[in-house]
Amino acid sequence: MSATQNLPAVLDTATLRRTCPSVFASEPWHRMSGRYRHVPTIEVVDILRDRGFFPVKAAQSRSRIEGKQAYTRHMLRFRHSDYLTPQTVGAELPELVLSNSHDGTAAYRFASGIFRLVCSNGLVVASSDFGSISVKHAGGADFSQRIIDATFRIVEDTPKVLQQIDAWKQLALPAPAQTAFAEAAHVLLDAPNITPDQLLTPRRSEDQPAPDGSRSLWATFNTVQEGALKGGISGTTPTGRRTTTRPVKAVDRDIRLNKALWTLTARMAELVD
Repeated sequence: MSATQNLPAVLDTATLRRTCPSVFASEPWHRMSGRYRHVPTIEVVDILRDRGFFPVKAAQSRSRIEGKQAYTRHMLRFRHSDYLTPQTVGAELPELVLSNSHDGTAAYRFASGIFRLVCSNGLVVASSDFGSISVKHAGGADFSQRIIDATFRIVEDTPKVLQQIDAWKQLALPAPAQTAFAEAAHVLLDAPNITPDQLLTPRRSEDQPAPDGSRSLWATFNTVQEGALKGGISGTTPTGRRTTTRPVKAVDRDIRLNKALWTLTARMAELVD
């Protein structure tokens, strides 16, 4: 597969409206208090576009509450114009991840993101070094400036993120350490019908273990992450019924699982370094 095929297209306004209608909510959910300052997410999208960041992926959560679907939590991934052209297969491209809601469940939150070109995985970075930044639905005329400040604080951390990934590529995990990693990830995933070892099954040649069974920490992370988020792993229930894991589509769960896997990887790096 070519690098061009792996790169997502920039989402125009019509596509955003179809994929993620809560981005365009013109007012908050009716149960919000008068202190809540409503700023439609599309206004933030426009602010970021003006500074060279373009949306390449969008998703929003569902709601079982009638009338609330147009205000639920949503997630947008942005890429700077410098990274929109085809890159070398295997490269990691920095992204800006924005999540928000208009029902009071979330503020505007920015985090670093990494797009792995070889397999279209999306990673949300979160640790003590690369924390997310929250911008509350409050304040006055300085809102736009706070959005801009948060954006560039995240961008400034991007080189540190890429350096950490490069270090993980150099750390070789023996098979027992990979198993321990998968077992910890299995607990996070809460998928009792599959085994931890199944999360270590690579879906791409780049993530295959070496002849001695070792695999880099970065390849191990990507193998487990893809299995956890993309689903499609066959398992068996306690009653013997065949089942298959589903992809993670809920915004909250996607972000939480990504962050937890990043934290797990950082902890593993400390143990084996």
